[in-house]
Amino acid sequence: METLPPLAPGYVRVEVRFRLPGAPPTPGDLVRATGVHPDELGPIMVAGVNAVVDVRSPMVQRARDGLMALGLTRVADWNFRWLKLNVGRNHGLTLGQLRKVLAAADALPLGKFNINNTHTMVGVQDQKAAGIVARLADTRINGQAVRPELVPSNKTLGPASFSAGG
Repeated sequence: METLPPLAPGYVRVEVRFRLPGAPPTPGDLVRATGVHPDELGPIMVAGVNAVVDVRSPMVQRARDGLMALGLTRVADWNFRWLKLNVGRNHGLTLGQLRKVLAAADALPLGKFNINNTHTMVGVQDQKAAGIVARLADTRINGQAVRPELVPSNKTLGPASFSAGG
């Protein structure tokens, strides 16, 4: 089986890049590593140092946490877009503050992020983006209004999703 079938409704595709040397895990090893019942999983494909596992959406975080023991993981079908926050290092923004504010706005998991001097760019899931903007509209960090805005997609900023490599 060279490719997986199209993703079934209600499933999310998790990719794993193995970091341990030697023979790659078998599909059975991957099932055990996910920590979820096999009925919650879809097709599994192992190809060299990479694997792909389809998981029901509600179980994706648990499965991803379990698969992280085998290597770098990423959820393949989450689409991210850039969110601009109009606060940065000049306003005293720290990584800890940013994490707390975004966690309170239900923005996790995040894509790439970049804290600049005058503003901060954060990759957020496309389906959560409008809700995050609404929750952050009245937020202030160190007395400065966050004024969130979604940035239109363009090639100069690059992809907002975190890539685990390869």
